[in-house]
Amino acid sequence: MSQTMLRLAGYSFAFDGKAVLQDLSFSLGAGAYLSIIGPNGAGKSTLLKCLLRLHEEGRAQGLAEVRGKSLAAYPQRELATVMSYVPQAGGWIPPFSVEEFLRLSRYPYAPPAGKLRGADLAAVQRALSLTGMEALASRRLKTLSGGERQKAYLAAALAQETPIMLLDEPASFLDPRHAAELNLLLKTLNREQGLTMLTVTHDLNHPLDAGGNVLVLRRGRQLFFGPAQSLLDNDILETAFGLGFTRLPHPEDGLPIILPRAF
Repeated sequence: MSQTMLRLAGYSFAFDGKAVLQDLSFSLGAGAYLSIIGPNGAGKSTLLKCLLRLHEEGRAQGLAEVRGKSLAAYPQRELATVMSYVPQAGGWIPPFSVEEFLRLSRYPYAPPAGKLRGADLAAVQRALSLTGMEALASRRLKTLSGGERQKAYLAAALAQETPIMLLDEPASFLDPRHAAELNLLLKTLNREQGLTMLTVTHDLNHPLDAGGNVLVLRRGRQLFFGPAQSLLDNDILETAFGLGFTRLPHPEDGLPIILPRAF
């Protein structure tokens, strides 16, 4: 039986007395893949930031455990050895080269003097290799395309060497080719490296492709948690989005796909 990596029970979160997440309850074992979907404002990104403790000005209630230990009990540096984060591609771009950025991700392990050791440098090189970013290691992040920069962010999370990875719309702003390449890489890392992954996505076919479980949120509440294939045989999506959806087989491989219906 795999170790429980993340467990929420009756978890809620509020800003200034206003509930943003309400009564979330689910657990993930080692190597699990969780897709998090829901309409805009459902609380998807907020959930990731709560798990990373980036919203400490708010108030959390209920149980949140990471590897059997209360989330609140983790010093921030220790938490960074357990969970890494891949942000959305848009927004502020750090003023570093790819390799410099990856080296910064080793801060949870760096000695007080801050000088990286052999193990740190090896982790950086492994991450560059896994993501195919070796040739771009010296390039500044701001000179990269959106797809290349998103791979750099993923490489930094890999260099952090955590068993859990949180990804916030990793394929946003990417063209179809780069999005497909990134999604394939995520599946490979999950299945071959055994990483536990939580991915926020607006692509309703991503959960079917990735497998594992899906968490459906609406207005901060949990509508559903369970196998991604369940999206094919119930009205969860219709309830979440207030829109009709068609499920049909792909014309080439026969695998199921989900399409929104026109109003």
